[in-house]
Amino acid sequence: MCMYNLSLNEELVRQTRQSFADDSVMRAWLQTQVEALLQEFNTRQTVKKNAREAIAAMRRHSEQNGNSEMSLNEINAEIRQARQAQL
Repeated sequence: MCMYNLSLNEELVRQTRQSFADDSVMRAWLQTQVEALLQEFNTRQTVKKNAREAIAAMRRHSEQNGNSEMSLNEINAEIRQARQAQL
């Protein structure tokens, strides 16, 4: 278990404390809330990392195929051609 000392807005804590039977119940609630926030943060970081890796892989693939310098219009033309060839 990791321990952190946090400074919280005293008025917010006072107002929130009124909703709990005692400090131990509030502490347990705070712990679950912070842990949920940390899990959400870590998930978002993983998603961002995976997205960056996917973009880098697509960029490498595009460079290897020689189409990394194509304009959006050229890419759209290639897509139209490919779709017409399938008909």
